[in-house]
Amino acid sequence: MVCPNCQHHNSDGAPFCDECGRRLPSGPSAPSGPATGAIPQQTVLQDRYVIAEKLGQGGMGAVYRAGDRRLSTVSWAVKEMSQSAITGPLERQQARAAFLHEAEMLAALNHPNLPRVTDHFEQDGKAYLVMEYVPGETLHSLLIREGLPQPLPRALGWFRQLSDVLEYLHGQSPPIIFRDLKPANIMVTPSGQLKLIDFGIARLFKPGQAQDTQAFGTVGYSAPEQYGRGQTDTRSDVYSLGVLLHQLLTGYDPALTPFRLPPAGQVNPAVPAPISDALAAATDADPERRFASVGAFRAALLGPASQPLEPLAGSSAGAVYARPNSQPLGQPVSLPYGQLPATGATQPASQALGAAPAESTALAQGSRWTGIASVAVMGLGTLMVLVGGMASSARSPLAGFGILLAMPALVSGPVGLIIGVAALVNPKTALTASGRRHAVVGIATGLGTLLLCCAIGAMAGYFGNSVER
Repeated sequence: MVCPNCQHHNSDGAPFCDECGRRLPSGPSAPSGPATGAIPQQTVLQDRYVIAEKLGQGGMGAVYRAGDRRLSTVSWAVKEMSQSAITGPLERQQARAAFLHEAEMLAALNHPNLPRVTDHFEQDGKAYLVMEYVPGETLHSLLIREGLPQPLPRALGWFRQLSDVLEYLHGQSPPIIFRDLKPANIMVTPSGQLKLIDFGIARLFKPGQAQDTQAFGTVGYSAPEQYGRGQTDTRSDVYSLGVLLHQLLTGYDPALTPFRLPPAGQVNPAVPAPISDALAAATDADPERRFASVGAFRAALLGPASQPLEPLAGSSAGAVYARPNSQPLGQPVSLPYGQLPATGATQPASQALGAAPAESTALAQGSRWTGIASVAVMGLGTLMVLVGGMASSARSPLAGFGILLAMPALVSGPVGLIIGVAALVNPKTALTASGRRHAVVGIATGLGTLLLCCAIGAMAGYFGNSVER
């Protein structure tokens, strides 16, 4: 039996731990209900929680949204412990101890960026954790939908929320190290508030321990010391927070070169130099060269006067961000700096990143100026036909000159329209905001030219009929 308090191995059936004296829980019976993640809808747990739908499933277990028989207007997130790696009574007892550790740890926490834990129980040989249901989506899902990089103000707003909650965790006694900070473990609510989820590998910092007994975390986001190179401490979360902010601002996939991130300002020249330098220090492979705390990291990024956020401060609710052009998360935009997918040739950082070139394309520029010139000439011809026709007749010299003036524009207008359409679907133009804008101007002015031509024809016919009458 493994003690859930000190992890000491005791003989099977021992009532107390030989090391710390804590009463040992009895080994749980083998699960008898559905497999993890397969609880049917409308199943009632603990005669209270009614399963509505499965929200997600991973290595640590499955999470369901559940109604409450006692509080009909409340929804809960019910976490079910995974059985996939449990092969015997000892393993079940260890997994149960770890799950109860998470429940007790979370129940003692109170922070706006953490889900509130309200209950835990066992049923049919499996353990469950009941916590606040967090509406919204994971940051990973949001980035897949919106793309990378994210705007600097938005990324820094998220950074402030995350630094606040990590600093709160590190301030516990003993400090709690999250150790798995990544987009999939962060929920974004509709109001823009972030919530850390999945504390399955969080640990209490034990001073004097040379290194962690197990390697945990996600490759790319987790610090090197989580893989047997030392003991994790608060600087491990500083590393993960730096990696996450680096990805938000550059679009670079940290899993491609674990522990060797390129300078953020090199991948994305729009990242200010002080922020790039702070990210380099936070993601140093040597913990001794990183910031000593999340607070020091925040001060380096936002200034010494920066303070932890109040609840909901810095949220993106109601804010409108001008997002840079981006690629979906996980696309070739996340290749190492300057490397092409097939040939290995190099390209400018802005193109490797998927960022927009500063200038428009020649095709879009040609469309714009052709369209503007055409609609201007056609507009002048329309005015001359209108004035001449109203003064005398459609056969007046002024009206006739207006019709002649409009003839070249009748050709150049559609040409500008066609060029604009070609420019708009061109991949190079699609990467530039100014190029897309110029192409749209070319299309709009080309259409305007055709409409004015139709107006000239209608006026010529009207004034001609007037003369005959």
